[in-house]
Amino acid sequence: MSRTPPPRPTFWARVAALLLDYGIILGWMAILAAATLALSAITGGFFNWLSLGTAGAQALGFLLLVLPVGIYLYASEASSRQATVGKRVLRLKVVEASTGGRPSRSRILVRTVVKLLPWEIAHFAVWNIVALVAAEDEAFPVWLLVVLVAANVLPVVYIAMVAAQRQRRGPHDLVAGTRVEPVERGSAALVLGEERETPSRSADAGLG
Repeated sequence: MSRTPPPRPTFWARVAALLLDYGIILGWMAILAAATLALSAITGGFFNWLSLGTAGAQALGFLLLVLPVGIYLYASEASSRQATVGKRVLRLKVVEASTGGRPSRSRILVRTVVKLLPWEIAHFAVWNIVALVAAEDEAFPVWLLVVLVAANVLPVVYIAMVAAQRQRRGPHDLVAGTRVEPVERGSAALVLGEERETPSRSADAGLG
């Protein structure tokens, strides 16, 4: 007897959910930009992040941007709805790959770290390049070129794997042992902000 393959989302559903979540991330970046402008107006100048050194600048960037984004992703997918806002809108959720059940918090943590790894690599490359430009150093080290190429190639690899992998699993899913699947109509996690649907509302949704 052949096993029924687990449900999988369409590639474009994954992309649309990603774009919605990036909209939220861009909103946070806009808040940071506004706070930076307000602080510069008060102090009379912009803070020089490189005064902290390359490592210090990257650490500050991690605390202000990458860490809040990571907390959002982790808290959303480790919640009872198992999904970020983008996934909820597209009727998707994160499940354990082998069982289809709710993944453990440790799996979601690994998933989040691997998902944000290309972003942090890109920040590392950018800050080192900015430091070279500030120091007027014309020598561009080979190792930094390798890191820069990796920072640009990895996101493409992530997206290509989601497109080509049979269950639409990216590297973060494969490493964490998770996958993304469509939420069945009538599920309690179907609509953002709803704990459950009444039978009448489920029937109405099926007409849409």
